[in-house]
Amino acid sequence: MAQDALLRMSTILVVGGARVAPVAIMLPAFGGRHLPLSLRLALGALLSALAWPLVAAAYSAAGLDGAGPLVWILIVGRELAVGAAVGFVASLAFHAAEVAGQLGDVLRGANAAAILTPASDGGAPSPLGTLYLLLATIIFLEIGGLSRMVAALMNSYAAVPLGLSHASVMGMQNAALVVLLASAKLLATALALAAPLVVALLLADVALAALGRVAPDLPIYFLGLPVKALLGVGMILLGLGALHGALAGGFAGWLDLVNRAIASFRG
Repeated sequence: MAQDALLRMSTILVVGGARVAPVAIMLPAFGGRHLPLSLRLALGALLSALAWPLVAAAYSAAGLDGAGPLVWILIVGRELAVGAAVGFVASLAFHAAEVAGQLGDVLRGANAAAILTPASDGGAPSPLGTLYLLLATIIFLEIGGLSRMVAALMNSYAAVPLGLSHASVMGMQNAALVVLLASAKLLATALALAAPLVVALLLADVALAALGRVAPDLPIYFLGLPVKALLGVGMILLGLGALHGALAGGFAGWLDLVNRAIASFRG
């Protein structure tokens, strides 16, 4: 009897972890790639423990006590798919900010060393990309995004119950469409966040080109590197408040997409 109870508890923890662990691994707010995988898995196990009552209730409601190995493989695979879709969509909000920063670095010439001497760069991270990602993470925590994400995961067991009776090909197709929509939103958000900096740097390029026509002997390329670098930093400092507001307001739309990704699995 005790062995059956222990097996049931272990099964519930594994099934719960299959849904929440991908989110803990993929979401930068949980540490992202800067946190060792073992710690992210530990966070996933903690979330799985928090979801214990919901997973246990869903387990009992689905009548999975007598399920065979093949059924469990399919259920765990479906739970991993739900968690991966939610984690991927949620992580794109942070990657959009990171891409905006990387675009700004490219335009202001921060990667000039990699262009002139490729071997010296060594895959250095983008300074603005890192700054934007950290800012997005801080704002996400500031607006209570972490608790809202955990609440969405907990509520997902009511929206997408355990078992295979609610799984369908249509549900997988709907989830794929939401993922594609989120990917398109990443590009749109990144361009919107980087737009002021992009416009300022393009105007600087136009001004430098005009100066090059007037004074052809000036080393315009090397003269423009510090000018554009300082201009980029100045634009970021001037627009920091607007960037904060844009990121804070944008997270509402991303959290809505997370809920849509969860609901899409119902078919």
